[in-house]
Amino acid sequence: MTEYFDPVLTFIADNPSLAGLICFLAAMGEALFLIGLFVPSTVVLVGAGTLVGLGKLDLAPIFIWTTLGATAGDAVSYWIGYTFKDKIKNMWPLSKYAHMIESGERFFAKHGGKSVFFGRFVPGVKSVVPGIAGMAGMNFSRFSVVNITSAFAWTIAHLGPGILAGSALGAIGQISGRLALVLGALLLIVFLTVMLGRWLIVIILPLFPNAHAAIVSWFVKRPDRISQWIARNFDPAHPRSVGMLASALLLLISMPAFFWIVGEVAPGEPMVRADLAILNMFDSLRTPLGDRIMVFLTTLGDGIVVTAVTVAVAAYLFLRKAWRRGTGFVIAMAGTALFVPLFKLVLHRSRPIELYAGADAYSFPSGHATLNAVLFGICAVLIAHDLSRWAKASIFTVTTTLVIAIGFSRVYLGAHWMSDVLAGLFFGTAMVSAFAFVFGPIHNEKIGRATVAAIAVLTLTFFGGWHLSETYQQALKTYEPRSSKEVLTASGWKEGSWRLLPARRIELNGDIEEPLVIQYAGALNRFADTAGKAGWQQPPKWSLSTATGFVEGKTSPGSLPILPRTQNGRQPALVLIRQDPDGSEGGRWVLRLWPSRYEIVQDGKLQALYLGSVVHENILRPMGEFSGPRTNVDVPGPSDNPGLLMAGAVTRKRADGTEVVLGSGPGAPAPAGPETGAAASRSR
Repeated sequence: MTEYFDPVLTFIADNPSLAGLICFLAAMGEALFLIGLFVPSTVVLVGAGTLVGLGKLDLAPIFIWTTLGATAGDAVSYWIGYTFKDKIKNMWPLSKYAHMIESGERFFAKHGGKSVFFGRFVPGVKSVVPGIAGMAGMNFSRFSVVNITSAFAWTIAHLGPGILAGSALGAIGQISGRLALVLGALLLIVFLTVMLGRWLIVIILPLFPNAHAAIVSWFVKRPDRISQWIARNFDPAHPRSVGMLASALLLLISMPAFFWIVGEVAPGEPMVRADLAILNMFDSLRTPLGDRIMVFLTTLGDGIVVTAVTVAVAAYLFLRKAWRRGTGFVIAMAGTALFVPLFKLVLHRSRPIELYAGADAYSFPSGHATLNAVLFGICAVLIAHDLSRWAKASIFTVTTTLVIAIGFSRVYLGAHWMSDVLAGLFFGTAMVSAFAFVFGPIHNEKIGRATVAAIAVLTLTFFGGWHLSETYQQALKTYEPRSSKEVLTASGWKEGSWRLLPARRIELNGDIEEPLVIQYAGALNRFADTAGKAGWQQPPKWSLSTATGFVEGKTSPGSLPILPRTQNGRQPALVLIRQDPDGSEGGRWVLRLWPSRYEIVQDGKLQALYLGSVVHENILRPMGEFSGPRTNVDVPGPSDNPGLLMAGAVTRKRADGTEVVLGSGPGAPAPAGPETGAAASRSR
C-alpha cells in the first residue's frame, strides 16, 4: 500500500520550493487575526516535519519558510488591530467570536508584551493576541522583536514532533515498510480524531452562540415538570450547563450509532463484507515487530488490568466519601461488564479466529474496546471536571489515544472485526456521556483530580506491567498469524470448486463491484509474459511525470498510471493494460490479478490461485485540458479476456450469467475432457 503515497512524496521531493510556500502560507494563515482558527496549520507543518524526518525535504528551507510565515501572519494581525481598534468586535463574522477577543484582551492585560511570545503557544488566544497588541498600541519595534523570537520557537515546536515521527517511521520502514504503514495509519486515526474535536470546540460551536439560550427559553415556557427541570439545569447561567448539554448530545449520537451498527452486521450486509476486507488488509500488513507492539497494547486492555484499575479508582472515590460518583462509576463498569457478554450471547457473531470459550467466544461487541472506553472515559471526566476547556481537551486527547490504540490492536491482531470495535467505542462513549450528564453537575463531592489521575496511571503501569510479564509471551503465540490458505486439487477446482471463489470484486467499504472473470493458478511472471505477446503490458508507475498526464488533454491511455483498487482488502499482485487500436483517442483494457485464499495442487506442487477482473476504461477529455479514465464496460468479450491465453484455459458460466476463465501457468497439464482453450468459451 505504500505505493499510494509515493506520488505525494515524489511531488513534494521534486518541488521543495512549493513545499516551502505551502508551509509559509499555513504558518501565516494560523497567525492571522481569528482566521487562524480555520487554518489546519498543525496538519501541514507536522506533515512537513515528518517528510523532513523521512528525508524527503531539506530542513533549512522548510524551517526558514515556516518562520517567515509565522512572523508575517502576526505582523498582519498587529496591523489589523492597530488600524481598526475596537471596531473589530462589531464586524461580521468577527463579532461571532467576540468572546475570544475578550479572552485575548484579558491575556494581554495580564502578561503585557510577553503575551505576544507566550500567546502563540496558547490555544484559543494565539490567533487574537497580535491583534490585541495592535489595538493596545504596543510599540511596533518591540512587537517585531518578540514576534520574530516567538516565531522561531513556534516553528521548532511544530516541525520538531513531525521530524521525530518521520525519523522513527523512516527507521521502522528500513525494518518493514508494512509496519511503518500500520503505525502511520494508527497515528493518522488518532490525529484526525483529535483535530475534528478541536475544530468542533473552537470553530463550529461559536457559530451558534444563541442556540443554547433559544432552546432553554423554549423549555421555560412549558409548564410540565420535565421541561422546567431541563430549563433549570441547562440554563446558560448554570456553570455546568454546557457540559451537561454536550454530554446529552453525545449520548443522543453515540447510542443510536451503536444500534445502527447492530443492524448492519446481519449476514449479507455491506458492513460484513467490509469487515472481511479490512481484516484481510491488516493480515497482509502484519510483521513480527508490529505483532509485538499490538500484543503489548491489547494486553494492557485485558480484563484483569481493567478490573484492577476499576477497583483502585472506586476504592479512592468511596474513601473520599464521593458516594454518588463512586456508585455511578461502579454501576457503569459493572453494567458494561454484564452487557458485553449478554449481547454477545444474543447476537452470536463468530470471531475472525478462535480465542476464548463461553460468551467470550463470540465477537460483537469488542469487550476490550467497550470496557476500556468506559473505564478511562469516566476517569477522564473525573479528572477534567471543572477545568478549562483546553485542559479538558488535553485530558480527553490522551484518553482517546489510549482507547483507540487498544481498539486498533484488536482489529490488527484479527481478534475482532472492525464493526465490533466501532460498536464497542460507541457504546462506551454513550456510557461515559450518561455518567457525565448525571454526575457531572455534582459539586459537593470533593475529589483530587491529580490523585485520580495518579491512581489510574500507576495502577495501569504497575499492574499492567506485571500482567505483561506473566502473559506476554503466551499472548504472542495466541495472536500469531494463522494461515487461512485452503488447498484444492487442479481437477477439483476446474470441475466445481471454482464456485467457492467470489464472483464479484468486494471494495474495502463492502460494496460489490465488477465481475471477477479470471481464476489463474501459477506464476505471475509467466502470466505477464504470455499476455505480453498479445499486447498486454505493465502500466506506467506513479510518479510526478506520469501523474501530470491527468491534467493534459492529449495523454495517451497507455501513458496514464492505474488507479488503485482492492479486492476484499487485498492489493493486486499484477496489473496489465492493453491500449485500444486507435491510440490516443481511444481507451484501454485493464487487468488486475489479486491473491485469493486458495492454492492449487499441480504436479505435486502448490500454486497460488489468483482472481482477476478485466475492465475497459474510456479516457475522457473535458474541454481538451484533462485526461481522466472512466470504467464503462463490466464484462469483457471472449477475445478481450487474457485468461484464455493460458494453458488449458476453460470457461465456466455462473448462475448470474457471468463467465469466468480458469487458466493455469504455461506448461501445466490441461484438465481432462475436451473443453480446453477458446473453444470452451461457452461451456457450463
